[in-house]
Amino acid sequence: NTLRTLPSVEFACGMGEVLKTGLICDADFYEYVLAEHKAIRALDTKALARMIRRCCEIKAGVVERDPKEKGERALLNFGHTLGHAIEKLKDFTWLHGECVAAAYISYQRGLLTEDEYNKIKEGCLLYDLPIQVDGLEDTAVLAATRKDKKMEQGQVKFVLMKGIGGSFIDHTVSDEEMLAGIREILK
Repeated sequence: NTLRTLPSVEFACGMGEVLKTGLICDADFYEYVLAEHKAIRALDTKALARMIRRCCEIKAGVVERDPKEKGERALLNFGHTLGHAIEKLKDFTWLHGECVAAAYISYQRGLLTEDEYNKIKEGCLLYDLPIQVDGLEDTAVLAATRKDKKMEQGQVKFVLMKGIGGSFIDHTVSDEEMLAGIREILK
């Protein structure tokens, strides 16, 4: 019932987090959220309860296994490295569509198939999340990533995907790869 009180833009932002949860940890859950998009968007109580329960189970499991954020918990930051940079540069007016840029890097590395990459974009579109942003320069976004709190010894800690539902932390994403991901979402 509380979800019914949210403005549509807030619901969309929440769905960005839901999609991210499936993308990084549970391919079956991601498929469920896509398959049930009509019921979820209609705020069907059963569909919402199942979705919320599974998100809580996934996130609680990650946090229980890594309570001090020394390893696995960083996976919950999927998309955030570029997303936080974009949010800052857009004065926090951009929604959670940043996973597309991060997924593009995985796709370019051959870790995601073209179908998987397109399914990620489809998920964003089904829930009114942007897959492109305008009014930014690629180099400005890249520079803003250097101010991210997730930097470790001058190197970006990046979450990549190996298929939908599989993710890992990578410290080798190059500026060129980030620029390619940024350019993928710039209009």
